[in-house]
Amino acid sequence: MSSISQAKAEAKKLIKQYNKLQAEARNADSAEAARKASEADKIVSQISTLQSTITKLQARDKQNSAQVNPASSAAKAKTRTPTPTKSSSNEDQDSIEGRIAKIESAQKKNRDQINQLSRAKRELERLKNEAEQNVERERRANDERLQQELNKLIEKKEAEHARLKGELSSIRSQAEKDAEMLKVQRDAARAMMEKHKQTERENLLASRSRSKNKGLWIGLGTGITVLSLAAVALFTPVFDSVIGDFKAKLPLSNTEKNVHTTSLNAIEKPEEPVKAPPIKETVVEKSAPKEVKVRALKVYQDRLSAGGKGPVMLKLPAGKFLMGGKGSSIHQDERPQFEAHLQSFSIGRYEVTFAEYDVFAKRTGQKLPKDKGWGRGKQPVINVSWHDAVAYTRWLTEQTGHQYRLPSEREWEYAARAGINKNYYWGYKVGANNANCSVCGSDWDGRQTSPVGSFKANNFGLHDVIGNVLEWTVTCFHSSYKNAPTGGQNWEGGDCSRRMVRSSAYRSFESSLRVTKRNKYNPKTRIDSLGFRVVRVD
Repeated sequence: MSSISQAKAEAKKLIKQYNKLQAEARNADSAEAARKASEADKIVSQISTLQSTITKLQARDKQNSAQVNPASSAAKAKTRTPTPTKSSSNEDQDSIEGRIAKIESAQKKNRDQINQLSRAKRELERLKNEAEQNVERERRANDERLQQELNKLIEKKEAEHARLKGELSSIRSQAEKDAEMLKVQRDAARAMMEKHKQTERENLLASRSRSKNKGLWIGLGTGITVLSLAAVALFTPVFDSVIGDFKAKLPLSNTEKNVHTTSLNAIEKPEEPVKAPPIKETVVEKSAPKEVKVRALKVYQDRLSAGGKGPVMLKLPAGKFLMGGKGSSIHQDERPQFEAHLQSFSIGRYEVTFAEYDVFAKRTGQKLPKDKGWGRGKQPVINVSWHDAVAYTRWLTEQTGHQYRLPSEREWEYAARAGINKNYYWGYKVGANNANCSVCGSDWDGRQTSPVGSFKANNFGLHDVIGNVLEWTVTCFHSSYKNAPTGGQNWEGGDCSRRMVRSSAYRSFESSLRVTKRNKYNPKTRIDSLGFRVVRVD
């Protein structure tokens, strides 16, 4: 095959590749179309190179044909069939030139499209950059606005914090003043009470002395009166006879007769007794009963039918005591003070513990009360309602065969007093480490409950009747002791939508530590400062 034929074949192949690239470029995206346009440019360059090569080869062939011998050329012309070489070459050249023209036209069109795509791409980039710039500006504006709002909010919160801090300081200052005033009032009230007690004692001694002297004078006056009457009775007949004899010897005038008649009439009438002025009685107020040494009759634990033992119980003797506050007490719900009479009963030495209550809860499927992370075991059970406590006593009754229940108000106060009339069963002052309260000087003050039995017991042997936890009772609410019966273990009736709660707790202040303190709660109440102890009916 001649070089010209090879060049033509190569040109045709390149033209096919070019056409294929054009078809693919129409369906491709801008980036792919640009790449294919670049490849098409390379193909056009190769086609142009082939065209130049073909032109050179044709020129060389013409030159070689002119130099050949005319004779040989003629002979050859005779022997060979004439071929239209020149005309076919020209036709091929024209065809290639036409195709090249078409290729150049298509290339121009592609370049125009590529330029349009490039411009569109640049426009798209420009729009994209503008959009990004707008988004960035908007984001910055939003950030600045949010920062301003945040700064305003911070300033507002700082101002509010400063205001609250000022209010807190003023409240703290006022609280300190109030506490100081309460302390002064308390000291004054104590001094007044002491003075009142001293005055009462002095009045009592003075009244006794006056009563004694008055009795002496009344006795002396009575003796003198009796002696006078006796003397009159003894000497009156003698005087009458002497005077009668003397008057009989004297003549009487009319006036004297009238006087004498009147005198006789007056003597004949019985003389009305003279009423003595009433003697005013001095009413002496009952003094508080003397403190007596009391002790529990026995200490025991009932066995549970399911195994184990119940709470430690103290059997208390029957007795009487003055229940409530004195007449001078400012607490109206603890008045009037009255004498209560109780039969013998047994009461728990300690408040019911978590260890004891958990046995009941697990065996009966009850929910375990929360201990606030203070521990269980010997800690007094807390977060139990009145109904929970009653359910525990009923379970004890079933397990032991003895009747258990919550103590009544009067049973609780009788057991807590234990024959003591002081402020506290250990003395007149709170002191240190005698109980668990907010000011008792213990390791648990104001923070949490303490294990039962951590402090000294009272005369009956009961622990924690002051401080640690408040205790449920079976008694319904009564606003005071007015019309309270003297007999019976419990004052029945009242408002049973609230139950009486006695004792004080680990966060109680000194003013709430008295054994006469009364509280009332809804039976559904569950708090971390409220528990209970039990009573067995003997």
